[in-house]
Amino acid sequence: MKIGIFLPNATFDLPGAPEVGGIETFAFTIGEAWQQLGHEVVLYGGRPKYGRIHRRTSLSLRLHDYVETQHIPDLGTRFQRLVQRLHFGWTTRKEWLRENFDVILLSKPFDWPLAAYWKKKATHRPFIIMGFHGEDYFFGCEKFYRFVDAAFAVSAPIAERAKKKIGVRPPCIPNPVDTDFFSPAEPHIKSRHTILASGRLVGWKGYDRLIEAMAFVLKKHATLSLRLAGEGPVRTELEEKTRELGIADRVAFLGKLDPERLREELRRATLYVQPSIGIEAFSISALEAAACGVPLILSDQVGLKDYLSERDMLIYPAGKVEALASAIDQALGRNDEAWWHAQARHERIARRFSPKQIAQEILALVF
Repeated sequence: MKIGIFLPNATFDLPGAPEVGGIETFAFTIGEAWQQLGHEVVLYGGRPKYGRIHRRTSLSLRLHDYVETQHIPDLGTRFQRLVQRLHFGWTTRKEWLRENFDVILLSKPFDWPLAAYWKKKATHRPFIIMGFHGEDYFFGCEKFYRFVDAAFAVSAPIAERAKKKIGVRPPCIPNPVDTDFFSPAEPHIKSRHTILASGRLVGWKGYDRLIEAMAFVLKKHATLSLRLAGEGPVRTELEEKTRELGIADRVAFLGKLDPERLREELRRATLYVQPSIGIEAFSISALEAAACGVPLILSDQVGLKDYLSERDMLIYPAGKVEALASAIDQALGRNDEAWWHAQARHERIARRFSPKQIAQEILALVF
């Protein structure tokens, strides 16, 4: 089959940039898995601006100019993203229709009006699959959902929110992780000194609460350090908070990392923390950590928790600093071998989240 992935922001920049996150990682990973299964896969993305670069990929890329959201009238973030996607879809419409895709993968409700256009104009009517990865709905978008042929959601909370909007609860299919790339170091060195967190440095990710929790934890675990990978608008505020709390020497801001450097950090980490205070649809970054054998501490807003057990994670109530500190202390104090067995954790993740398996589950929606 010929499969088209419509995701303009997949190629804006490397993961960790303001407009590039988990959905973009998902698009590359699932597309490459479909290639390995023998399908032709084409990704339509935005041509990177000067000085930017997207991740390496074997996918066929169709890169076109796009309008950055900051250049669209600020009538709300969703309005800006809707205009951005519609503009990109309109300017690429002729080339897109000539592709004659058998299957099209969408990841945002902003693209449903485009699905309606493609259905009406295409000589070869494509089968359109919607992957629900969040809550980016816009007023009236449900009117266009009838042009979608099948759908899935990456976690139960996202599926429930989709049901409220479209009236039907889509089945859950998790995001994949490249378990060939994200794997433990050999031999694995067990240490109890480093906490890692990674992602866009934005308020709803809750990194300020993690830094506050570190101030509590360091009273008992004085040799512990926090390494925070990623960039974003609240970095300066976070750095200031470490100074206010007197722990600046125990917190390292690593900036945006390429995949190889991120894997190196994950392999050396003792624990990985995802402290989101807003809804985190899934968290591919936490899954990458688990694939590297690292135990997880997740807030109860992280959708990945629906797929894992207590062998691999501890859950705490989002936003509760003392609860997070307690979870870190509890995790560091666990002596059971299963908690620290990196290779066994990697094997569990590989069985459930391998790209080929998830790619086949998604394509099963077509047949």
